[in-house]
Amino acid sequence: MERSIFPECSGKLIRSIEQSEAAIVIAHRNPDGDALYSSLAMARILTQMGKSVCLVNEGPFLRDDIKALEPLFSKEVESGFIARKPLVIVLDCSTPDRPGIPFEALMDLPRVVIDHHSSGVPFTESGMSYIVPASPSTTMLVDVVRESLGVALDRTTADYLYRGFVTDTGFYHFLSSEAAPECLRRAAAFTECGISPYEIYDEMHDGRKLSDIKDTARIIAEAEAVLDGRLIIAVQGIEMKDGRLSDGVYASLLETEGVKAVILIKDKGDAMEIGFRSKNRSGLDVGAIAARLGGGGHSKAAGASVKDMKIDQVKAMLIAMMEEAMAAE
Repeated sequence: MERSIFPECSGKLIRSIEQSEAAIVIAHRNPDGDALYSSLAMARILTQMGKSVCLVNEGPFLRDDIKALEPLFSKEVESGFIARKPLVIVLDCSTPDRPGIPFEALMDLPRVVIDHHSSGVPFTESGMSYIVPASPSTTMLVDVVRESLGVALDRTTADYLYRGFVTDTGFYHFLSSEAAPECLRRAAAFTECGISPYEIYDEMHDGRKLSDIKDTARIIAEAEAVLDGRLIIAVQGIEMKDGRLSDGVYASLLETEGVKAVILIKDKGDAMEIGFRSKNRSGLDVGAIAARLGGGGHSKAAGASVKDMKIDQVKAMLIAMMEEAMAAE
């Protein structure tokens, strides 16, 4: 058997979960599938252990594929629950600002951080974090924690864990050769609980609005190739709703001959959100580039946000940064 990419959880972290009577589970604001499904899986595990659980996420739940999950999460934690001194379990967050406003009321409570981002800053005490950048999703880390807690895997938990995994890997597209053996073994265990990858794929991809598909096509059609085709920059205008546009944009443009990286700039009116994706064989660490802009993420997928800049200024800045990074490869 291949050596696992997942180190053991610290005994301190596991004991803190076992000894808690109540817990607050929170992930980053403006959540994606991995943030929400890791939260749901963690909450399910804690409930099976007999804990009282409060699921929190600031939102907004903009993407069509996660909108149905919004009623399962609170926007804030009631003072009575906070008074019980619950353990706060922070998921899929590399910095303390990522959970947003709800986290501000929880800063004095003991906390555990479970995350897979390569950039960030520690924001919990020693032994109370489980951070594995080699993991393709936070749900995979929650599964390791589940095993360490001795909680049996059931169908509902397996469903949540699998959905977060395939969300962050683009249904295996971004799964590295290093992570694949152990993660696929775990995914096989999820299917043995009765989940259907075929049905989950259809459920997560069907039902897109024709207007969203047309917006995706428009973004792709207007994308620009620069740096001799090694970089493609696309723009999502302020008039376009989020939907699931970025998935299709990245998937299509990364297939372009000679491309090493794709950048998608989303005009939010008060800010420009920047998404980075790079080809596995490019050697580019877009997480490090995003970190220079105050963002972060993984070496092949990252994001950042800038304010008080126009589109042309943002493009010029990004082209210069990417040219420097490509020259250093």
